[in-house]
Amino acid sequence: MQPRTLAIIITLLPLLASNGAYLLSAYEGFVPWCNPYIDGCTTISQAGRSGNAIFFFRVSMIIYCVFLIWFWLYAKHWLDILHGQTTKTAHIILWLGLAGMLALIIYIDFLGTTGEVNRFMRQVGVLFYFTLTPLAQLLMLNQHLKIVSNKPAVKIKNGVLQYQLIALVLMLTIGIISIVLNLTQNKTTATENIVEWNFSLLMVMYFSGMIFIWKDYRQIFSVGSNKT
Repeated sequence: MQPRTLAIIITLLPLLASNGAYLLSAYEGFVPWCNPYIDGCTTISQAGRSGNAIFFFRVSMIIYCVFLIWFWLYAKHWLDILHGQTTKTAHIILWLGLAGMLALIIYIDFLGTTGEVNRFMRQVGVLFYFTLTPLAQLLMLNQHLKIVSNKPAVKIKNGVLQYQLIALVLMLTIGIISIVLNLTQNKTTATENIVEWNFSLLMVMYFSGMIFIWKDYRQIFSVGSNKT
């Protein structure tokens, strides 16, 4: 599979999983109709575990996790090629990405189950997924900025990197707002849900930038190829 195709898949698949699960749950009457990104009428978890949506959501997200493994392996190989050698940062990005993916699998595995232990495992899975994945994204963006600065021959458009930076800044802003609302005791179920939906959307939007970064590097992952 070409890297650009992989980037397209990991952009579209989680959007299809979360929004498709919501629409299905709302259609079956398990969650109210609304715009969850603005109204926060339900959580992704509630939409994904209600009625028949749980089967659709689980299968879609498990497939997404498989492609995420592929993505982070590609990302490391990509950075190694650009640097001309294997770097410690590329290894860190790989392991952060894989750890975040494993956390997501834990969340999916315990989705729809009852009990305090199962609820705790879901919370742990979500926490680590939403922490480790953006950190891996941030480090990857930092690597791209350094490479573009030091190697003019590497053609990565600044507009794409700025787009990814904006996505990360907005994620950080949403996180800070959530913390402030919690500390000031102004946090509500609706605001918490809005944070969840929009934070997950921004994480996916970061990945969409890789579609444009990888579009001109269709053959870099061929066996024995070291071209950039």
